[in-house]
Amino acid sequence: MKADGHSQKANEIKASLQRLLPDPEGKNVVAIVELNYGIVQHLIASGMEKIHQIHSDTHVGLPHLLREQGEDEIGKFFERLDFFRQGRWYGGKGNGDVVLECLEIIEKVEGWVKK
Repeated sequence: MKADGHSQKANEIKASLQRLLPDPEGKNVVAIVELNYGIVQHLIASGMEKIHQIHSDTHVGLPHLLREQGEDEIGKFFERLDFFRQGRWYGGKGNGDVVLECLEIIEKVEGWVKK
């Protein structure tokens, strides 16, 4: 998939995410985090291709790849989402402000892609 395809896929997933928001009772946090993870993965793939001419279709090793290219902040954002994802998918960690932080991460990564 090329950069534009990744951007399009991120937008498709964002449209699905919007159906779960707002989520004041926290009933959809697991799904929201999972969708955020997918959105950010596609945004990063698009950004890496546009900014660094590097094509990556997988989340495996993504933080390392980002750091190799000097994109430490984006790597930290992805690791944070991965932490949220593992805590909600596999465990029973509290939800707190997870949804808000996930949405903020999307905004920050979108800003990076648009540089």
